[in-house]
Amino acid sequence: MSRIDRSMMESVFEAEELITLDEDALMAIPHEPTRAFLRDIGLPGQFDTWLQLDGPLADEGVVTIVDAAGAAELAAKYPGFGVDTSRWMSIGAIGLDSFALDVENGTMYCVPESGAQPCVLNSGIEAFAYFLYALEVERPNYDLEVAEGPIVGNAEDRLQALMEEVDPVALASPDSTWYLVLENVKHLLDYR
Repeated sequence: MSRIDRSMMESVFEAEELITLDEDALMAIPHEPTRAFLRDIGLPGQFDTWLQLDGPLADEGVVTIVDAAGAAELAAKYPGFGVDTSRWMSIGAIGLDSFALDVENGTMYCVPESGAQPCVLNSGIEAFAYFLYALEVERPNYDLEVAEGPIVGNAEDRLQALMEEVDPVALASPDSTWYLVLENVKHLLDYR
């Protein structure tokens, strides 16, 4: 059963800002649950607080798969990684950490800016989107720019608990971008 749907995404993001893909673009993605998500639900194209979508994806709905040279470069840079990066679709970034989607099995990966080996970010794009949704739902409790009433403390703890429950693999690696996000939420809370 799905944890996220279009109406949930539209409750926190503008409908016209949710990037969905047409059937031509989806031909590059054999993983059916990922295809359905990208066709019917979509990712926020304007989420400046966190996610910066890949330019061609956000601007034109174009899927960019790592080419042979890019896959060889990643294999050389991370020799012990052992994942076929030639099936990776560029999704975007949070901060300087970039994200890729394995179009064969739907797994989301992050490539940390720190130079650490890539790691699983989420088990699938649906969990990734659910985390973005949760960040926006919680935002009035950690971002003073949007807070309209009293801030309910412990947003970082609530988000981490939700992440651990919904997709435990997301926090399995200490290099996961989600730790950076949680640190930033805590940082914002410290300055309220």
